[in-house]
Amino acid sequence: MFGLRILLFFAGIALVVWILVRLARGPRPSQHPRVKSGDTVKCARCGVYVPREDAVRDGERYYCSEQHRLEDQGERR
Repeated sequence: MFGLRILLFFAGIALVVWILVRLARGPRPSQHPRVKSGDTVKCARCGVYVPREDAVRDGERYYCSEQHRLEDQGERR
């Protein structure tokens, strides 16, 4: 019976220390990096949305890649 009390006492101390360490560290950073919300444009070929600064522009049309721009040009001719 005495051994069980000692075990519970040390388990309680370990729990308090663990809680204090967690509180001292502060909140954990998010595992997922935040994506800047900015203007997105729709690819004229496949419809996927890409950030405007990453898009390939051809006149008034935007594309997700140079390949889609070329494929769309071929179909429009």
